[in-house]
Amino acid sequence: MHCSQIVLVAVFFLGATLVRGFDEKEAMAKMMEAAEGCMKEVGAVDADLQDLVKKQPASTYAGKCLRACVMKSFGLIDANGKLDTEAGHEKAKQYTGNDPAKLKLALEIGDTCAAISVPNDHCEAAETYGACFKAEATKHGLM
Repeated sequence: MHCSQIVLVAVFFLGATLVRGFDEKEAMAKMMEAAEGCMKEVGAVDADLQDLVKKQPASTYAGKCLRACVMKSFGLIDANGKLDTEAGHEKAKQYTGNDPAKLKLALEIGDTCAAISVPNDHCEAAETYGACFKAEATKHGLM
């Protein structure tokens, strides 16, 4: 749940802090593979990818769409552009090793962000969710 972005992307953003033994390199490789596959699809450029990697807000609309595409590729955003909480809960279990305290925190962050109002535009929604993950992580002292 590491947000650039509950989501492998969310795992990517928070995972190193939430999970002992979290393999950030592996998570980054999976995220990069998905992102590179999405770049052409959404018209993103290297600068958009760098924003994602650096966990910065997207500086272009294509960058927002890149995030949406990556989140969709991991099944974290459904066909309506909303967080799939069931998939998010499964990812949280996977990446917290079922540690009760870490799982509770991951689910709390995911549920908080799933409950926010987001734009109907999937690209804008992904950016909004990413900002929520980052804010919640900061609030809980994870970033």
